Amino acid sequence: MKKILAFLAIVVAAIALLPMLGNKLAQNELDNRIEVLVSYGVEVSNSTIQESYLNTKKHYEFLVKDTEKFMKYLSQFSDAQLPPYVHAMVDGILVGVDVTYSNFPINDGVYVDIYPLSLSKKMMQDLEKNDLNFYRYIKNLLQNKGVLYHINYNVVNNSFNGYIKDIKEAYVLEDNSKVRVELLNASYEGNGILMAPQRLATKIDSIKLSVINANEEVNVVLKEFSSSSNFESQSTYASGAKLKEIEFSVKGTGTEDAVIKTNDLHINISSNTQADKAEYNMKTSFKELNIIAKASALQATDFNCDIFLTNVDKQSMQNLRVLLSEAKGSVSPELEEKIQKSVVNIISKGLTLTIADLSLAEIALQNAQKVKGFSLKAKLDLKEDADVAQKIQNAPLMLIQNINLDAKFKFSKALFALINEQAPVSVFANAYAKEEGKELVFDINFTQGELRVNGKALQ
Repeated sequence: MKKILAFLAIVVAAIALLPMLGNKLAQNELDNRIEVLVSYGVEVSNSTIQESYLNTKKHYEFLVKDTEKFMKYLSQFSDAQLPPYVHAMVDGILVGVDVTYSNFPINDGVYVDIYPLSLSKKMMQDLEKNDLNFYRYIKNLLQNKGVLYHINYNVVNNSFNGYIKDIKEAYVLEDNSKVRVELLNASYEGNGILMAPQRLATKIDSIKLSVINANEEVNVVLKEFSSSSNFESQSTYASGAKLKEIEFSVKGTGTEDAVIKTNDLHINISSNTQADKAEYNMKTSFKELNIIAKASALQATDFNCDIFLTNVDKQSMQNLRVLLSEAKGSVSPELEEKIQKSVVNIISKGLTLTIADLSLAEIALQNAQKVKGFSLKAKLDLKEDADVAQKIQNAPLMLIQNINLDAKFKFSKALFALINEQAPVSVFANAYAKEEGKELVFDINFTQGELRVNGKALQ
């Protein structure tokens, strides 16, 4: 009996001492992350701690003190130079972070709330100068955690999930314009480093933005958005996004009323730079598009676009991506010249553009009956040529010899008649078109500077 009591005493003591020992894994992870941020120009302007028997709660306020150092930190997670406006957005920004973790080493979860307490120094100064009431509104919104990310993070396997706090805000501007913003049921999950996850999936029930003034009302509504991305590296990735519905509408006396609405929108992009040459793919589709305006109307169904860019020189494309990133901030004549030279360099190395499918099932104009649409399949090869820059300068027509094109374009006779009403092309069609049932077909071939349509040389 004494042995049993002694054993129980040891177990009870161990349980009692566990929280006192603390969850070193969570503490070390947190300390390491803060140490990295501080080394890159982020200052811990305020911190507090609350400890209980079971949990530890810490509050931090991080101020971006040295923006140049912090931008270097962010650039580690991007394969292109970050645009200047990012610098302006983070300069002097104050971010609050609340961290909670268990004192028991057996629990690897860390629970984090991240929320901006103040926008960048310049943005806040501009708001205060231009609209004091709006400045106070934004300041109060942020101080009350109006914009908040919650993260549940496992420090062992680097998996995470969380949500964005619902946003339902309305404000009346100085000119009596009413602005409403809503973001509802936004969540995400994934794994990897939070700044550069290997996998990330998001879901948002709805996003709404409306601006109403005396003369006009503008509304943007997005419903049921979801996305999923996988990153093998910074330049090899696959991303997809779905949107159940997007609607943009303008109503008012100052402009013509207009509504643009799209259903079941899908976008998929991927990049692979693991082989000798780079590959880029893009697929886009929607179920239905409606454009309604006073002067015109358009209905379209089942659009699909599937495009591949292959055999691209990796280093040349990387150089162009860096330059385009710089151009997001401001474009100088020197930068424009560099971009042009970079594009020429990519072309000189050769590439292949394949349109696997570009099609539209049905289309209607001006509320008329829908007619069958069109389809296009094509492959364009651009041969490698070290003299491209010289040819562009001295003899641009010589570049034609570098192009090979095979394409098949089909569209319904009903669509052709509709197009012909707007821009007569019947003479061309009669001379070169090939009929296949209710469709007109154009087999297009361009080789060695000669263009043929359905086997006939273009005159």
